[in-house]
Formats: sequence, C-alpha cells, structure tokens
Amino acid sequence: MGAGKRGRPSSTPAAGFSPNGAAGPGPGSTSSGVVALHRSRMFEWKPSAVVAIAPCPCAPLFAVGYECGSLELWDMLQLVCIQTVIGPAVELTSLAWARDSVSNAWRTFAAFLDGTIAEVLWHQAAVAHSMDSYGGVVWALAASPVSAVKPGFSHVVAAACDDGSVRLFGCEGGEPGLIPERVLTRLEGRLLTVAWHAGGTMLAVAGSAGNIHLLDAVTGREHRRITAASATSRTVTVWRVLSLPDGTVVSGDSDGAVQMWDGQFGTLLQRFTQHRADVLALAATEDGANVFAAGVDSQVAMFTRVCGGEGAGTHSVESWVYTHYKRPHTHDVRALALLAVPDGSSGSGRGAVLVSGAVDAQLMAYPAKTFLQEHPHRLCKCPQRPLCQVAIASVPPPRLMVAQQDTLDVWQLAGTADPVAAAPALRSGAAGCAAGPPEGEPLELVAAPRHLARIRIRGGRIASASLSPSGRIVACTTPYGTRAYCLQSHEVNGAAAGRTLPPALERLKLPAEAEAPAIAVVATDKHLVLALRNGGLLSCNLSDDTVTVHRKAAKEPVAPSVAPYSQANAQQAWRSYCPTAAQLVAAADGSLLAAVGGQGITLYRLPDLDSLDRTLHADCAFTAAAFSHDSRLFAATTSACQLLVWEMSGVTAGGSDCIQTRWCLDNADAITAAISRLPGTPNSVSFCPATFPRCGVAQPKAVLPYRLVVNSPGGMVHFDLSCNVANTYLDLRTTGNGGTVERRKRGRLRPDQLPQPEDRPESRGSNGRVIRTVHPAVWVGHVGPADLLLLEKPWEEVLGALPPPLLTQRYGHG
Repeated sequence: MGAGKRGRPSSTPAAGFSPNGAAGPGPGSTSSGVVALHRSRMFEWKPSAVVAIAPCPCAPLFAVGYECGSLELWDMLQLVCIQTVIGPAVELTSLAWARDSVSNAWRTFAAFLDGTIAEVLWHQAAVAHSMDSYGGVVWALAASPVSAVKPGFSHVVAAACDDGSVRLFGCEGGEPGLIPERVLTRLEGRLLTVAWHAGGTMLAVAGSAGNIHLLDAVTGREHRRITAASATSRTVTVWRVLSLPDGTVVSGDSDGAVQMWDGQFGTLLQRFTQHRADVLALAATEDGANVFAAGVDSQVAMFTRVCGGEGAGTHSVESWVYTHYKRPHTHDVRALALLAVPDGSSGSGRGAVLVSGAVDAQLMAYPAKTFLQEHPHRLCKCPQRPLCQVAIASVPPPRLMVAQQDTLDVWQLAGTADPVAAAPALRSGAAGCAAGPPEGEPLELVAAPRHLARIRIRGGRIASASLSPSGRIVACTTPYGTRAYCLQSHEVNGAAAGRTLPPALERLKLPAEAEAPAIAVVATDKHLVLALRNGGLLSCNLSDDTVTVHRKAAKEPVAPSVAPYSQANAQQAWRSYCPTAAQLVAAADGSLLAAVGGQGITLYRLPDLDSLDRTLHADCAFTAAAFSHDSRLFAATTSACQLLVWEMSGVTAGGSDCIQTRWCLDNADAITAAISRLPGTPNSVSFCPATFPRCGVAQPKAVLPYRLVVNSPGGMVHFDLSCNVANTYLDLRTTGNGGTVERRKRGRLRPDQLPQPEDRPESRGSNGRVIRTVHPAVWVGHVGPADLLLLEKPWEEVLGALPPPLLTQRYGHG
C-alpha cells in the first residue's frame, strides 16, 4: 500500500490540473481554485470472479453471479449496473430466470456451493427463501422454455446435482422460492450441466462421467446416451451442453473440444479442437446459426453453420466451421450468455449481444452480428469497486473510509503545507491569480497518512457503509444487521504531549429495529438513517442518551412487468427491479436526505423524515448524487451522462419547491458532451466544500459560485457553475488567434493512440475539461477547498492479487 501524495508531478493526464477552481476558468474569467491533487493507492481492492450470467427473457437485463456470492443486475441499453445484492458468504454456482404464473413477473433464482437454492429479491436487495436441494451441490440450473409452460402450471426449473440426480423445481405463482416437484433419475458421476432439449419436452444433461444423456422431462426415461470422449481409453468431463432449435446438441469438455451432435440419432456432426484447455461455457444465437465457446485458455471462439454442396436429393448439406476468436480476458472465462436487445431506434427488430465473464472479474460485451468486425466493449473499468467516502468537516487532515467485502478501514489522509501559502500571489489581485503555482508542482508533506481503524465483519459482507461529516461516526449494514461505531481520539500525556494514539473504536448500541438488515445506510453527526428492505426509511438519533426513532412507511411496491417486448417497455424495465431507496445521500449539515431509487429521487427533511411533495425524475437511471456544502444545491448524474443540478433554497427555507438551475438548462448539451468523453458511466459527484470569490471580479448575486467534479472509472471532469461550459471538441487545425497549424505526423499510430482533444495543452483553461486517468479511478472527491482526492490503482496490481491463470499463454501459440 502506497502513501498518498499531493500535487505529484506526472506525465499522465490525471495530473494536468490548472491552478484554478475548476479544470480551468470559464470564458472571460481569471484563475482561482484547485491547486493540489491527492493521488492515493492505500486501499484494498479485491474483485471476485464471474461464475454465472443469466439474461432475462423479457427485457434487456441480465444477472451476474460472482464467486463470493454477490449478484448484480445490469441493463444492456444503459450499460449500467442497476442493482447489487450481497448474498451469503458462499460461492455461487448458477443462475436462472423463471416466470411467475400469477403476476407474470420474471424472478431470479441462484444456486450455491452449500447445496441450497434461493430467490434473489432485487427490489429488496436480498437473497431469501433458501431451500436445500437434497442432492448436494447444484452445479447448474435451467428454466424450461416459456412456450412449454402449460396454462395454470408452474414454470419448471431443472437442477443438475452433485449426487448425479436431475431434480425439478416449480416456480409457483405467488409462492416464495421454488417448490420441489420430483427427482427424474440418478446417473453415474456428478452432473455438471443441464439444458432443455426439443422445445422443452426433454433434458440434456452431462457431467464427470463423460456421457451426454437425453432424458424425458416427464418420466425421466433415458432416450439417448452419447459418449463424448474421442477415445474409449479415457473419459472426459463434459462441462457444458447446449441445445439448438433444430435439435443439435453442442458440448464442451475437458479436452478443449467443441462437438456438435445429432440430437435424434446421437451421431457426431462436427468436432473442433481450437481450444487448448477445458471449454467451460457455451452460448448460441436465437436461430442457432452461431455458437460461441470459451474456457480456460481465455479465448472466446465463434463457430458458424454453413450450407455446403448438395447431398442426396435436392437438399443442401449443412456443416459447421470455425470462424475466429477474441481474447479480451486475461483469466479463465467461466460464463457466456446471449442477450436479446432492441435492434434499431424503432425497436422492431431484435439484435443480440454476447456477454462474457471471467476470473479477472471483467464483463465484456460483443455484438453477435458483427463479432468479427468490432472489438468487445468492457462494461466497467472498475468492477466491484470499494465503497469510499471522505469526511471533510473534521479537523484537518480529513478522514477516508474504504469498505470492501467484509473489511472497513478508516484512514487519516496525509497533511500538506497550505497550497495558498505556497502561492502568495493568489491573495492579491487578478494578475497574481493568473500567475499561481506551476501546474503539477509538488507540495510539502507535513504529516504522513495514518491507518486509524479496521472493522472486520464476521460471517457477512458489507452491503453499504457511511462516514459522518466529522469523521467520528462510521456505520455499515450487512445481510445480517446494521452496526455503528464511534472513533474517539485520546491524547498522550507527559513528555509526548500533543501526540495522539490511534482513536478508540466503540460500538454504538442501536435500537433493535435499527439493527435490522438494510439496503443502504447514511450517517450524519447526529442521526443514522436506514433504507429498509420493505421500502421504508428509519431515522435513529445518536446525539443523546435517549434514542429517538423516526419511521417512514413503505410505498406500495411496484411489481416487475412483463409487457410485450417493445422499445418503450425495454427502456423502462429496470425500474421495477430497482428499490425505491437503493442509495441514501445526506446533506453535510444533516438537514436534508435524498433517497435515490428506481422511481427517481425523493427528498426528506431530517430527522423527522418529512417527505417533500416533488420527486426528481429522469428518463434513465441515476448513478450518483450529492449535496453542496451549504445544502443549497443538489446534483445528480444519470447513465445517459447527464448532470442535473437543482436549487434547494426553497427547501432549506421550509418550503418544498426545488427547481433546476439555469446553468444546467443553458449548458445541458455541452455538459452531456463533456461527461460522454469520460470512459465509463459517471459514478460519483463531489462539490467543492468552499467557494472562492474570483480575484478582481465582482460576483453578481445571480451567479452561483459553485464548483463540482464528476468522475467515472476512466477519469473526471470539473465544472464551474458560474461559467458557461466550453466546447470540448477542439479543432486542432486552428489556433486561438485564428491562424492555422499543421498537424505533426505520428508515424504509424492509430487515431485512438493520438492524444485526445481534452488531454492536449490547448484544452487547458476550459470549463468542463475532461481529464482522463491511466489507471482505474475508483473514486474522486474533494478533501478541502483546494484539494482533490483521487483513489486509483493499476489494474496490474489488482490482477496480481487474483489467482493466476490456469493456462499460461506461450509466444507463437494461439
């Protein structure tokens, strides 16, 4: 773990801050503001491997299961994670979607390594209704096709169990969890995979014995047995089977072979050995024309059905050919899935997107129609990033909270010399402001960073955590309850007077109802607010001995819809799976609370939880939100790269009216264009904790002298709300005075290797300048009036903490 440094000189774009309040002054303004950037890697970041991906049949949503037991729900249209659920501390093995026959809602079920099957309640952010399979570990789940479900009957889910049995479970309408129905048969070895065959009337199962069995889904009678091994001298393990619409069965085994079998006669149609190790995952397009395979060698290969010459009679002979492969992952690929999404603006057609997940925790998306022509798209540069928050109201230096898995750490950041003192000219007139310290100049450290406390949760993992503005109260919630702690500093008497010991950590006693599991938690200096799983809110007073609890009743839950697949329904399908309060944001003074959820943002007054009449809405999902330091402004970002800022002066004065700022309305297109230049979706917003009057410039009352930073996993953009946003698309063929310059040739560099417009010196000084980071930016926020904290870590260091690849690539091979 490296110590943090401020203002460290660097050749990377991340260090390119101007000595002014935003990324640069707006048109007609002078410089003032940010002079230091605190870059830190002193935190742990340990993502977990992707083991299962299951697309929702009725909407462009897909569920992702991780080895640690956590789950995520992604929206492919917005390319954003809608909801995260912290499951049990047991490895997840498989996922499946089934339809409720009463509400027509699609429900998600997960199997775990301890032999249990549970339901994932997305709008409660919980894994509930767990039951034992009575067959050992369930290695695979598969829901029958919807067309095979008879009216009035339950949707059947088949499970391949460790004891060699095939067990069927029913998703009964209105009943929680799955209902055991029957055991079809018990076969030799472990069953590792299961797929529905012949339109839902038969099952294809396989496992460690090396045989593929075709079973009657009603009687369990075996119709066909296929030996997958190419030689009888040894057996292979069949990791995955897949059934195509025409009855062809596809298998992937431990020999690295992808084999196509005739489902009627059991004969081998084609065998491919392009993979150099086990094939762990298979996927196919809806028409069965393309098959994708991946496994231990980390390559994603494509096989295509082609029509050859004419055979007997007039019918053409169909065969399979190996097309090509891509290798975007560094580790074993354990999950593949094809997701249907609306194709085109009208939504009349249906496209398909291939999604892959690997041990390197990365999710990659490939357009199935143009798999060979386009590169895969990485869905998130910071998968499973830690929960981070900074307390800036405490006595300097500020404190940093980092929560990851079952560990919560509190750090005291490094102290530096006053950046303004380093540039006395900043205190004088406008000319002095423009002089400022040189960009990227290092600052002297006056105190090293300190690790103040570590909280380790036994038997559970942290779902949400919060640090109070003073840095004294820290709270976290797990699937098993909520806890709050107080950090109390103690001075050392005697010769070492003036020095301090690490603060004592004292657990606060909460009321029984406040210790319940919650979706989100936020702590102020006086209150603790929980977003309960039933949709309600609970506020607990921590300022005195008499604990006061305020409750906000839950709103009427919105049932997930399964309307016919259309563009309008697909874009809004995510709302019914997202809680009404998935994230809580409190003002620094503890007066206001914002609950961010699927239905929008609802504002409350603390501590009584009196809700305002108006709910803030957007056409897409909100990804981050924050109050200004004086609670006058409230800002939120969306998955469409929008930045919405509301004026809260009417709310703070006792009213209920909040209006969008004029700056936001006038610069909407330029703001979206600037944020769109950031790699990834915006995931945090931070207001500057103090505002500075511009040197030598009179500030009219109508101008809002506020500054904020929006960051994504790939960089940040700084906005000054008192200036118009400059155009980030620069024409480098013209200079500022209208002259022309010739572009220097860059050899054989591709266009994407050339410096981007926002990274070039010509862009410095423009409001809304995009600053990219070389390494993943886990979190960016203010730690003082003139300081920004950038939490980053090279992805190579993250990969170094993961298990090594099972197959090492050799030069000149594949």
